[in-house]
Amino acid sequence: MKGYHILIVEDDVTIGDLLQKILQREGYQVIWKTDGTEVPAVIHQADLVIMDVMLPGEDGYQITKKIKDLGLNIPIIFLSARNDMDSKLQGLTIGEDYMIKPFDPRELLLRMKKMLDHQYGTFTQIKHLSIDAEHKKVFNTSLHHEVVFTAIERKIFFYLYENRDRILTKEHFFEYLWQLEERNPNIVNVHIKKIRTKIDDQTGEMIENIYGEGYRLNTFVKK
Repeated sequence: MKGYHILIVEDDVTIGDLLQKILQREGYQVIWKTDGTEVPAVIHQADLVIMDVMLPGEDGYQITKKIKDLGLNIPIIFLSARNDMDSKLQGLTIGEDYMIKPFDPRELLLRMKKMLDHQYGTFTQIKHLSIDAEHKKVFNTSLHHEVVFTAIERKIFFYLYENRDRILTKEHFFEYLWQLEERNPNIVNVHIKKIRTKIDDQTGEMIENIYGEGYRLNTFVKK
């Protein structure tokens, strides 16, 4: 899934540059730091960390412990030339995975994908939104935060998502969400407007108003 932010902490310029190019080619957003001093300033932007062990100053284990102490549930993969069992066990105890240098990029990408899918679910990307239908969550990848819906807004958004690229009339929404005595003619419009604001879709490109018919969630929107 494109849009995940990956933090690389690697002081070897050759390896760091290679990782950055590979991940960007796969559609990931990449932040690359050569030591741990700048990690606290960017760690909240990261969905996954690729961490070298032998770094100038604090090593990868110390940096990872500080990340975990912040209470951040961010998966961390260690990349290290250390091939001894004690180092592997330490890395797997502190982080989520441990790979030995030199490594095959295909293996790293597969491990990353499995880890991201496990951590965040399987996402659908629509413009700047990452949609996790399984857990009913929506993330704005441009602003790097989860969209906070009310209960009714979440139901409306995912009703649109489940019927994406189809027009839903007001009657559809009424039958799905409201009892007869609660059916205010403007209630759908009000909630759609609030949802558009929250997902940064004020122009209605994603949730389109089909005049005289209803609303449609478009899965293909020009970026």
